Amino acid sequence: MSPDKIATAAKLDILSHVGLFSGLKDIPEALAALSNIMKQEEFSAGKALLTEGEVGADFYILISGQVSVYKKTTESDLYKVAILTDKMTPGLGEAGLIEAEPRSATILCDNQCQFLVLNRESFGKFCDQHPVWAIPILKKIAVQLITRLGQSSRDVLLLHKALMNEIRG
Repeated sequence: MSPDKIATAAKLDILSHVGLFSGLKDIPEALAALSNIMKQEEFSAGKALLTEGEVGADFYILISGQVSVYKKTTESDLYKVAILTDKMTPGLGEAGLIEAEPRSATILCDNQCQFLVLNRESFGKFCDQHPVWAIPILKKIAVQLITRLGQSSRDVLLLHKALMNEIRG
């Protein structure tokens, strides 16, 4: 994809493939309204899109390129947990649309990348103007956060069990 602005039809097609917007894929007016408030940005290889622990207010959709997702160890070393490509149309940083919370991972551009970007302020206005369209997006964010919380709880229990086994044995 060239660094030129992508056409509206292409934007709508991209948005229809983003999981966060799956509840709106049959409502072209909703996707068009979202498309109108999104910016297109380009980042070079090695650029940190998100940094674990830093507060962010932008949601990114990868439209060209590849990124790697990293988590910090207890020693603050980064380890790679995933590689995401534009073919997946991943959305990154959705919690930032709701609240200014620290990012849960670091995401680095592996090569030249292009993104559609939605910021919290614009998303808030969209929600105020179109509450019926906002509900499926907010529900999707809630489900993602609940899923992550559940996984974190399972991880803590697994670590507790391993620690107890180590202490006992």
